[in-house]
Amino acid sequence: MSFRLAARRLALSTSLLAPTKDVSHGTVGAVIQRRHKWSINVFKGWGKSSSRDSGDKGQDPVASELDDPKKRQQFLQRNMRGGVEDNIFQEEIEASRPASDAPAAQAPEERTKESLAMVIDPDSRSRIRWHRKKVIQSVRRNGQLTKEERIKMTERELLHKSDFFPTSVKKLVMLARQITGKPIDEAIQQMKWSKKKFAAEVKFHLEEARDMAVVQRGMGLGKINGDILDKPRKVRTKEGQWIEIADPTRLYIAQSWVGRGPWRGKEIDYKGRGRMGLIQHPSTSFTVILKEEKTRIREYEEREAKEAEKGPWVHLPNRKVHGQRPYYSW
Repeated sequence: MSFRLAARRLALSTSLLAPTKDVSHGTVGAVIQRRHKWSINVFKGWGKSSSRDSGDKGQDPVASELDDPKKRQQFLQRNMRGGVEDNIFQEEIEASRPASDAPAAQAPEERTKESLAMVIDPDSRSRIRWHRKKVIQSVRRNGQLTKEERIKMTERELLHKSDFFPTSVKKLVMLARQITGKPIDEAIQQMKWSKKKFAAEVKFHLEEARDMAVVQRGMGLGKINGDILDKPRKVRTKEGQWIEIADPTRLYIAQSWVGRGPWRGKEIDYKGRGRMGLIQHPSTSFTVILKEEKTRIREYEEREAKEAEKGPWVHLPNRKVHGQRPYYSW
């Protein structure tokens, strides 16, 4: 139980405050402290005696009424609902409030395709015109699609570029290399505990990119929509690391790089013998590409298929030798 200053002041025993002696009059009087919020004479009369403060007849009716537990409870429920943060009776109100009066916590809205329809597709007419344009293009090409078009139709990605940070490329590129290829949650955790100065800025940028990928592109909703693999699958990344994937829609950082921005300003670098140089303060941007794990699964399958097509390696294959010189090399 935390006591505020006002609560500690009220918690003082009245016996400690009662015997106050006025130096000018030389009398002892009882101090009555009103315990309601709108009292303007709370501290009026401390150390002073009066005819209405002495005896039972001069007792404050408000204070005597609030001493009754039942009337005090009714007073708290009627006048002090707990809306004021500096209320001295706030802790008593919260302790006496029944569980039914507590505001029910609103359940967060699930992010499904139906609930995100207006965000993912805000202009349906423009999307219909775009689909019509693409159908015309496919008819002209006899329905043939390139590999990049087939990938874009089945896989989603998000490119997000940050503003220019007041730092150099040499410093920011180390953070970009650290998070490349990692899941977005693990990358955010890495930036949270990093000792680099601009790790906090990179963390904020990654969280913003993650939210935009979920809201604008509908990425990372496999667990909500039920798009989860029956059995976790192990794949090998380009770096040669084996990872286990259970959710094919999990977000990961496919690429991250930095770019040099404009100079933020210039400063004179004074040197010896009356010479001087010029210091230019750089700025750098940070860009990431977020993809889903299904892209990494497809890339792994393509590499395995390419290796299988090569066949066994033969030391001396039966093929013609090209590029031989028609003359002696000596």
